[in-house]
Amino acid sequence: MKRDELVFIGLLFAFFAFMLFNSTGLQEVRRFGEMGSGFWPILVLALALLLSGLLLGSSLYRYRKEKGPRPPAPDAPGEGGEERRARRKKFALTVIFLLLYVLILPFLGFLPSTVAYVFAFIWALGERRRAVLAFSPILVTAIVLLVFVKFLSIPLPKGVGIFADLSRLFY
Repeated sequence: MKRDELVFIGLLFAFFAFMLFNSTGLQEVRRFGEMGSGFWPILVLALALLLSGLLLGSSLYRYRKEKGPRPPAPDAPGEGGEERRARRKKFALTVIFLLLYVLILPFLGFLPSTVAYVFAFIWALGERRRAVLAFSPILVTAIVLLVFVKFLSIPLPKGVGIFADLSRLFY
C-alpha cells in the first residue's frame, strides 16, 4: 500500500463526509408515509461514507503492517514500458467507450446502448471468456432497468424510431 493511495482514500472519506453533512439540509416536502427527496442522497452518501471508512481502515492496517521490518527485496524490475502502455490503452478505450455511450444514448435508448457499452467496457478491460461477454451485459442492464424503472420509477431514455419501440417492449 502506497502513501498516495492512503491520501486519496482519506480525501474520498472526507468528501463523502462533507457531502453527507450538506445533504442533511435538503429541503423536502412530503406527505405522511412517503420518502422525501432528500432520502436517496442521504442513504447513498451514508453508504459511501461507511464503505470508504472501511476501506480507509483496512488500508491503514495494511500500510502499518507493510511498514514494519522487511528483508531486503531482490532486484525487482520496475514497471515495464509494455505494462504501462497496456494500462494506458485500457484507460483510453474505456474513456472512448464511455463518450460513445453518452453520445448514442439519446438515439438508441438505454437498453441497446447499455448492453453494447457493458460489452465493450468489459472487453476493453481484458475479459475474453465468451460466457461472461455474452451474459454480463444482459444481466447488468436487466438489474439497472429493474432498479431504476420498476423500483424507483425513474424514466430512462427510450431512443428514436425502432429503438423507441424496442424500449417500450421492456419498459
